[in-house]
Amino acid sequence: MENEQVVGTYFLKPNQPGLGSHVCNAGYIVSFKARGKGIGRTMCEHSLKEARTFGFKGMQYNFVVATNEVAVKLWKKCGFNIVGTLHNAFNHKEKGFVDAYIMYQWFG
Repeated sequence: MENEQVVGTYFLKPNQPGLGSHVCNAGYIVSFKARGKGIGRTMCEHSLKEARTFGFKGMQYNFVVATNEVAVKLWKKCGFNIVGTLHNAFNHKEKGFVDAYIMYQWFG
């Protein structure tokens, strides 16, 4: 919270049910006004700690748009690797079809 306004939120859940439930998935939203203040990094670090607390062995981001260079760089700094590329999976409003990444971190 900043000035009594929510600046970011995230979810944390199993990426797959059943035999894949040891790997979690997370998604983050940072308000436009709060971008560049470290909110995304703070939420990522917190979600990684929480994931371990809940017993998850890894975390996977299923769809990171390749042109979102700020996010890709941040997730790499937080220990994630690009493990797959979905070619032309996102229809960017300005750039047309661009790739999306699957990013993964194992901490089991």
